[in-house]
Amino acid sequence: MANPPQLQDSSSSPPENRRSFITVFAAIITGAGATLTPLLAGLVAFFTPLLRKSKSPQVRVALLSQVPGDGIPRYFPVVADREDAWNRYPQQRVGAVYLLRSGEAADPIAYTAKCPHAGCQIGYQSGDNLFKCPCHTSSFNLDGSRSRGDEEVSPRDMDRLPVELRNVELDGGESVTEVWVEYIDFQTGHKEQHRTA
Repeated sequence: MANPPQLQDSSSSPPENRRSFITVFAAIITGAGATLTPLLAGLVAFFTPLLRKSKSPQVRVALLSQVPGDGIPRYFPVVADREDAWNRYPQQRVGAVYLLRSGEAADPIAYTAKCPHAGCQIGYQSGDNLFKCPCHTSSFNLDGSRSRGDEEVSPRDMDRLPVELRNVELDGGESVTEVWVEYIDFQTGHKEQHRTA
């Protein structure tokens, strides 16, 4: 009697299916990792400036000995590290201030040298004892007020800045007093202010 035809064992095909599934799965994971890694790195680099903490707007402007107590304003540039969202520019001139003090015992007063009207640099004329803007003829008294009040082109008085005095010990044992100003870049034509950082 003839043997009946034997059926093939179907247990040999699943290992091939398993191998091809693992190969496809590994290829998908590898491709996703290769695609997502640079994408995530780019997103982190793009959003890092938004997460960066702002620095203190205080800037060392002068030594107290450079501001005599004669009531005459002294002009000092403000030099600080400037940053935009992704670039850093070390030690750049970001503006200027006038420091004055009335009497050797008095603390200095600081005014920004930027005109509140259109942002021009205000000059000081010692003969008139006035700060004058060369752009639109605004003038300011030594206390920062507008010399002609509301008749001035400038919408407000000169912007006064907070001042801090710091004693610094030098290597030789002597100490000096530094004048630090909280430098604020006020908007022109408005009352709002924007702090630098």
